[in-house]
Amino acid sequence: MDFIKFESKHVLGIEEIDNQHKKIYETVNKLFEMQNSTKVEIIDIYQNLLKEFKIHFETEESLMKKNKVVEFISHKLEHDRALQKYSDYLKTLKKANSKLDMEILKSMKNWLENHFEKKDIKLKQFLNLN
Repeated sequence: MDFIKFESKHVLGIEEIDNQHKKIYETVNKLFEMQNSTKVEIIDIYQNLLKEFKIHFETEESLMKKNKVVEFISHKLEHDRALQKYSDYLKTLKKANSKLDMEILKSMKNWLENHFEKKDIKLKQFLNLN
């Protein structure tokens, strides 16, 4: 069973962004499944997830700039805050006695779902995509 599920309601109609969303969801699920794996394996997957976030955020932000999306600044701020929060957590994870905290995965899941429903869906509406 997936920890977080990519559903048809999450499809924006922009292939590159939809594929990035799917990949992020898959990586969060992989991290969830690996919570009892070695610290090295968890850190490796977590770092990959952060890279996926960065690439995805850059893609969305570029599209928003190109299309002069009104809510660009607030959308980008959400991206920046999330990236900072989850990057900071990587530092904690790397400490000697630290393990993957389920609360960070729950936080990430909630952030992804809320961000999509409140921000990404507006991008779809702004670009008139079905």
